[in-house]
Amino acid sequence: MSIVLSHTTAKAVYQAAHSVSAKGIESCNPAAIYGSCPTGTLLDAAAEWLTKHDVSLDANDSLEVMVFHRRNARYAVNCQCHVSSKRFSNSRFIELEDGIFIVSVELCALQAATYLPFRELVEYYFELCSAYSLGTGSSTSYSERFALTSTERLKQFFNSITRCDGLALARKAIQCVRDGCRSPMETAFVMMLTLPKSEGGLGIKGIETDYEVQVTAAAKNLTRRKKFFMDAYLKKSRTDIEYNGFYHDAEEDRAIDEERKNALASMGYGIITVCRYSFMHASAFVRVMEAIQRKEGIRPSRLPKDFQIMQEDLRQFVLRRFIEKANSEAASPGFRRAPTNRPRKSNTRRHHAG
Repeated sequence: MSIVLSHTTAKAVYQAAHSVSAKGIESCNPAAIYGSCPTGTLLDAAAEWLTKHDVSLDANDSLEVMVFHRRNARYAVNCQCHVSSKRFSNSRFIELEDGIFIVSVELCALQAATYLPFRELVEYYFELCSAYSLGTGSSTSYSERFALTSTERLKQFFNSITRCDGLALARKAIQCVRDGCRSPMETAFVMMLTLPKSEGGLGIKGIETDYEVQVTAAAKNLTRRKKFFMDAYLKKSRTDIEYNGFYHDAEEDRAIDEERKNALASMGYGIITVCRYSFMHASAFVRVMEAIQRKEGIRPSRLPKDFQIMQEDLRQFVLRRFIEKANSEAASPGFRRAPTNRPRKSNTRRHHAG
């Protein structure tokens, strides 16, 4: 007998700080996968595994599992059973321990398209392809980790299958996702650029994140760096969009920023810097987005009616955790904002704090 964890339970496993995806992946026994049957003993064993590996589920959440024969479905208070008529490759499953399996990251991503709305799905795919995990709660804190998959792997998987629940939405969502974001706030800003105009985004397709640029010989005397990493690179306008989570007020920080700007400018790149204040405040944010629109040649006449309202709605969505936290802190009696210790930019990548 065996059990296959799926859907929101699998999502919670992959969002845990010490993800199972670090395990070596070997092809599973097809008989164990396709003959899965969540008995009470196996459900208890799976719950124990989750607890032991610090995978937190909401108190009212049932374990979600996957079976391939209706006769093997179990209907109980602590179990939500999904009967799949489609048989995926046995390489799309990982064995956690004897008799307990989980769907792969890519299959978990496809399943997410059956219960997450479009914006949340894009946000989740960014997380899977980035170097952080938000966990299962609504907190703004996050854990650093390696990317669990990539946009290329997700696209290949989605394009390799047909006639599957959630497939159309998954294919649409992955088009908006880029690899390599290093914080939720960085993801939030990139979503403002890549989501369709009908969603309040700018619909920019020619954009790469964590883009590496080698310093040319002509610019080598302007900086101590040999290469830069751009948060978001707009190919059409050769523009570097930099998100600074903290203000760069110290003299050394300002000097590093100036070196970077001068070197990139001499190499023919434009730079638009987005600070936390301009992202968190609507009027300042509109001006930043207007600058990006002009760089990319996006004409106002090509934008949907009421685009500003749609854009603000999207901004509120991608920042919802941070706005709620700020409002909560501001409402606390005796609240006083503590000074922030700002990290310095490294020679290559920078750590972006929210």
